[in-house]
Amino acid sequence: MKFGCCTSLWEDEILQLAQAGADYAEVGFSGSLPDRTLDQVRERAAQLESAGIQVETMNVFFPGTLRLTGLDADFAQVDRYLTENLPKAAALGVKVVVFGSGGSRRVPEGFPQEEAFAQLAELGREHIGPALEAYGITCCVEPLNARECNILTTSREVFDLVRRADHPCFQLLIDLYHFDLAQEALSEIGQYQQHLRHTHIASAKNNREIPMPGDGENYAGFFQALKNIGYTGRMSLEGNASQGLPQIKASLSCLKQFAQEAGF
Repeated sequence: MKFGCCTSLWEDEILQLAQAGADYAEVGFSGSLPDRTLDQVRERAAQLESAGIQVETMNVFFPGTLRLTGLDADFAQVDRYLTENLPKAAALGVKVVVFGSGGSRRVPEGFPQEEAFAQLAELGREHIGPALEAYGITCCVEPLNARECNILTTSREVFDLVRRADHPCFQLLIDLYHFDLAQEALSEIGQYQQHLRHTHIASAKNNREIPMPGDGENYAGFFQALKNIGYTGRMSLEGNASQGLPQIKASLSCLKQFAQEAGF
């Protein structure tokens, strides 16, 4: 398993992640790429290579202004957005993009949930999946807790969406923070073996702080559940790191210890 950290593509912290023990960086897609040229992204990729870090994953796939459900959903605009920005992601060496984007996928009031679900399945099958496949990138849909979005709020719901979309580049992410807030059981992870491609981790009990030893979360159980299904993907710190790089370094060390104890 590889361990990374969510950060900003254009700020200096990312250049120090390798020194903190990160195997890769995860940065925002919609907040990093649309306002930059391909040449600018390539230049940044070269800087990251010199610093010993690569952007293997990206999150916040779509901006909130790009509607994905409801009567205003515009998949032609989605296609243009992907055509413009996926070459930039590929230039960074990205392997996974995370589809959280609660503002974009939120179902408008009064619009039927089942129709919105069908729209998102079509989006994955006919638009996202084929576009990403051309670059060897996988989209992982992130369940967001009910306080942040009103659709795809559990791993089970995303699992059902992924199966309905039925595209190899449209898969599942589990974020322990959202997973715990939804009060999902770790035993459910056993059902997701064929579709789980990425994970995020933060503490639901500690204001979304990144994991630290003895902070009260059942990280050992999470790692064991992943080990039981033969998970070999990535895990990104996605939470608050108020103490900066020293805290990130300590958290990554903590996760690697849990992984070793679980037999990874």
